[in-house]
Order: sequence, then structure tokens, then C-alpha cells
Amino acid sequence: MSWALEEYVEDAVVDYLKQETDADKLNIYPAWSDEEIRYPCAVINAGKSENVEGTEFNGVREIEVEIGIITEAASTTVKAAREHNREIRDLILTALAQTQLHEDLNTMNPIGVIFSLAKIGGITRSLDAEHRAFVSEITLRCIASPKVVV
Repeated sequence: MSWALEEYVEDAVVDYLKQETDADKLNIYPAWSDEEIRYPCAVINAGKSENVEGTEFNGVREIEVEIGIITEAASTTVKAAREHNREIRDLILTALAQTQLHEDLNTMNPIGVIFSLAKIGGITRSLDAEHRAFVSEITLRCIASPKVVV
């Protein structure tokens, strides 16, 4: 069993989103990836975890997964920048807007992790003027536990 739970959660969410979205429309990366980032994209970061409801450490963790969706603030040959951004955000939100998302994640038999909760939390939108990009952050609230890595 590995206690690198955050990394396994990121990998599971990346794999799920790659399965549930159109790979021709966006790129999906785990946080800390050394791949060249290409837009439009989603970057998955499980940057914060805590013991469930203030319990002592037992491996079951509340994890906030930030899904950063980034699109260029430039028109494509077919769509305006806002329309393109809306389409990419909708791909991710549609994949995540499941009442039993944790079961969908577990059905994929992810390595090193099992989910007991996964649901959309807050959503923020902003602009990155320096990179001329639209940035949306979706918080996925999860409760997950490590499982034996085979």
C-alpha cells in the first residue's frame, strides 16, 4: 500500500476525464507533469488533503482536487474565444456532473486509490492576461483511501 494518495487521485481523475471527453478537443495533464502544456487543457491537482472530519490519521483522506481548465483567449477559425472556452468547460463539467461519480471512478479500477465520495464543489473563473488565457477552476471534493498497488 502506498501513502502517495494525492498522486493516485490525480492519475485516476486524469484517466477518467480522458475516457469521458474528446481527446481531439482538449489535453488533460496531472499536476507536476513534465509534458509540454498545450491549450486547451485541463490540469488536475490534488494539492490539499486532510483527515476525514478531524479524525486521527488512518489513511482515509478528504482531498480537494483542483481542475484547472485553460483555453486561449483567441478566436479559432470556427468559434469565438468565449464560445470555445464554454465548450471546453462544458466537456469537463458534463463528465463530472454525476450523482455517483465516485462509483464511476472506482469502476475504472484506479491504481492505488479507492473513492468513497467525489462531487463538484466550487467553480471560479478568471483571466490570465499575461498568457492571454481563460482559466476556470473546478474543485472536486473527494474522500479517498489508499489500496494495495499490485
